[in-house]
Amino acid sequence: MQINRCYLIHGFLPAFFSACCFAVMAVCIKIASSELPAPQLVFLRSVVGLLIILPIVLPRGVNFIKTPIIHLHMLRGFISLCAMICFFYAISQLGLSESTLLNASSPLFIGLLALPILKEKITSNNVIALIIGFIGICFIIKPGTTLFTLAALIGLCSGLFIACAKILIRYMGKTEPVMRTVFYFSVFSTLYSSVLMIWFWQSPTMFDVLIIVIAAICATGGQTLLTYSYTHNDAVTVAPLTYVTVIMTTLLGWLGWNELPDAGSSIGAILIIGSCTSLIIQSKSSNPQQ
Repeated sequence: MQINRCYLIHGFLPAFFSACCFAVMAVCIKIASSELPAPQLVFLRSVVGLLIILPIVLPRGVNFIKTPIIHLHMLRGFISLCAMICFFYAISQLGLSESTLLNASSPLFIGLLALPILKEKITSNNVIALIIGFIGICFIIKPGTTLFTLAALIGLCSGLFIACAKILIRYMGKTEPVMRTVFYFSVFSTLYSSVLMIWFWQSPTMFDVLIIVIAAICATGGQTLLTYSYTHNDAVTVAPLTYVTVIMTTLLGWLGWNELPDAGSSIGAILIIGSCTSLIIQSKSSNPQQ
């Protein structure tokens, strides 16, 4: 009973509320995307995120932000910037559930990249899960049909970029504390996206700014809660809860925009969530020391 209560407080609840935060962030982006382009949304979200993280990091002193792998932080910032632009664009063009689900397909790409990049073994069970997951993606993006759109493909790219960022973070995690990684992510995503403002800047209204501030706060809060949950629990008990975001965005998309996924997308969602969860469990089973 004590173990269950510990998991409830330090695992389930932080992960659940993290998923809620990310769902609210997606809704805010959906609202703001009707007025502002995706690159500007990324810029404003990055600026607000940086303003949130600065008071936390700066008191720790210059030594805390010193790093011998600044080039990897720069690369991670660029990859994550691409992921956010793709995700925000997909939200503006697709239903909330479809865009969020495509964004959450990163475990499939991590499994696909594990052999050439991470030098990890790929088992037959991994292969089966990957095939099922990518079949699920086909049900959602519907290639070869009149329902296929460029936005769906861009949304899928957000999952690929997130997978690349997670692989890089896994490597950097050997020497870099979480807050330093978050700090440099905010710094470089702000710098990179500021360059795009030469072409994409539009004067936001106060309502737009307020919505983006809420989105940034939710994104920062969600990431903090998720990091806390991962820190105190095995990944296999936390990661599947992140798909609560998909369920919540589906509900909020229906309530706010009367969006409901079609039968194909619903089947795809079941296949993707099932295969990603299977990959997470298999990864834990094959790496019991983690």
